[in-house]
Amino acid sequence: MIQSIYDQMWQRFELASAHNDFELDSHLIDVANDSRRGITALAYLKQGNSLILDEIMNFQETVRELEPNQYYHPLDELHLTVLSVISCVPKFELSEINVHKYAEIFFSALSTIQQIEIKYSGVSASPNCIVLQGFPANNALEEFRNELRTQLSDAGLRVTIDSRYKLVTAHSSLIRFKTPISDGQQLFKLCKQYRNHDFGSVVLKDFELVYNNWYQNLAVTKSLARGSVLDQQRV
Repeated sequence: MIQSIYDQMWQRFELASAHNDFELDSHLIDVANDSRRGITALAYLKQGNSLILDEIMNFQETVRELEPNQYYHPLDELHLTVLSVISCVPKFELSEINVHKYAEIFFSALSTIQQIEIKYSGVSASPNCIVLQGFPANNALEEFRNELRTQLSDAGLRVTIDSRYKLVTAHSSLIRFKTPISDGQQLFKLCKQYRNHDFGSVVLKDFELVYNNWYQNLAVTKSLARGSVLDQQRV
């Protein structure tokens, strides 16, 4: 199922490349006063195997040579979204929710799972971004997501879980298109070279619940809860 989702994305990317019909995020990606905020459970890739980050950096730099004016997610901000609890909406403030209750549920769900291993194999893309294809090695990610969904729903807290689509993949966004693509077919050919590239595997044991903007910029992100599946340490 996960591969079929990546394949569907790729087909849309191929069509956009052929017709130069990309979706550009040019009006907000560099705007300092973008007020969109949300709540997300995630894990940063920087906690894992550094060789993966090297592979990602090499890929990003290769694309940058062809498309220097796109948005390249910084390596220390690359992450796996466990669940978008509240999708980013304009002017959302933490004062609107009981942060403590969300943190309690985050820790409760975290206590039920094992560490999560993700294999990153190849890239996919859509008309607006390029992503790293992630494939869970076990059911831990799905179990974590479902536990969060269940407990948040049972608690009657404000959520927008799965409002756009049900999150089942384990992808990480690498590049977003913010300016016109100079040569769509060349970009497609370049990405096709990495379609099945082995980026490596990562074991994720540290997770966070964060208050974030649309692009998960660390300068804006505020950690609401942090924990590990190994020792259940909480912050």
